[in-house]
Amino acid sequence: MTTTLQDEALRQGGFYVPRFEVKIEGANLPRDVLFDVRSLTYHDDVEGLDSFEMLVNNWDEVRRAYKYIGSETSAQLTKGHPDHTRMTLFEPCGKRVEVRMGYGNTFTTMLTGSFTTMQPSYADGNADLKVTGLNLLHQLRRKQYTTTWTDKKDSEIAQDIAKRTDNGRPRFPLPIAIDQEALGKEKPLPLVTQTNKYDIDFLFQRARIRGYVLFIQEEDKSIGRPRQLYFGPSKPGMIPGVRDVIFEFAWGRSLIAFNPSIKTANQIGKVTVRGWDRTRKEPISRTVDLDDERITANKDLHRIINACEAREEKVVDEPVFTESEARERAIAILLDQTKELVTADVKVVGVPDLRAGQVVVITNLGARLSGKYFITKTDHTIDDSGYLTGFNCRREGGVDA
Repeated sequence: MTTTLQDEALRQGGFYVPRFEVKIEGANLPRDVLFDVRSLTYHDDVEGLDSFEMLVNNWDEVRRAYKYIGSETSAQLTKGHPDHTRMTLFEPCGKRVEVRMGYGNTFTTMLTGSFTTMQPSYADGNADLKVTGLNLLHQLRRKQYTTTWTDKKDSEIAQDIAKRTDNGRPRFPLPIAIDQEALGKEKPLPLVTQTNKYDIDFLFQRARIRGYVLFIQEEDKSIGRPRQLYFGPSKPGMIPGVRDVIFEFAWGRSLIAFNPSIKTANQIGKVTVRGWDRTRKEPISRTVDLDDERITANKDLHRIINACEAREEKVVDEPVFTESEARERAIAILLDQTKELVTADVKVVGVPDLRAGQVVVITNLGARLSGKYFITKTDHTIDDSGYLTGFNCRREGGVDA
């Protein structure tokens, strides 16, 4: 479903009265602490776990002392002391934190996580405390791995990670559940490589690319479900999540800022992948160029790449063993590269449901810049100036593609 910002305004109370909620162990921030929060920012990225950052006033003008860190005594850090809760409120680890953003009384849950960093500043005239946190999934980071899969679907890869062991112990600490219906719709990927990454970060990346969600399902003995990680599409009522919607932004109506780049320096017009046929004991080689019917990204702009006499890229160390695998890998390399031809930094009014991994439509900017864009990163910030969403994106096709 495609919706314009004008339509979204009806859902969000006209974008009036931007608000946020931060709940720690299920309880809202105390009112006096809430007044100390100068800004709240939520970050998400297709390459890793989402996070949040709060900028908090750390100075008590009446007491002439630091509120949360910098003036505490050992006694205040002891349970039972009247100041214990305030002095330890933002300490890393141990607390479940829920971050929500929206307008009026309508909120969207951005993430559930935990505090990971306290960073006070003691510069002259400045007494701020920066508090950052990560999605709870960061607690599943155990060890970095390098693994390669060939001709596997993303859901099959997720299942395989759950089955793998390391020195006789499960490599991943939880079972991984997938959606069987989604599995049936996925297509096998010629080659997927996890390069020196934590399993949870790698799974998160694959989920974002496919538009899936990744979250922990707590144990439910009534239905025999263990505590497990879910990898698959979001379903109504399953978790608080973003809507399945494609936002349309138009210059002159709904874009506050749009800063694009058309870059050809790193573009390639042809890819050759070489490998070794283990059965025939002979080298294999396949070449793919922009005329291949499967190189669909930015098809309307391929003439720009061709005009630059784009170079050929030769890849000789790929783990491919058949001509079919070599061709699939060449297609993947060239397709990924053409998706980077047009990139943009964008700013719009705050839209809680706008997240990394989504596709948006941008119009009123001419044939080369208007089109469908894939969001790679977002920043949602609420401060004294209001609520703004900034995002990085890459063009993957024209408006009618």
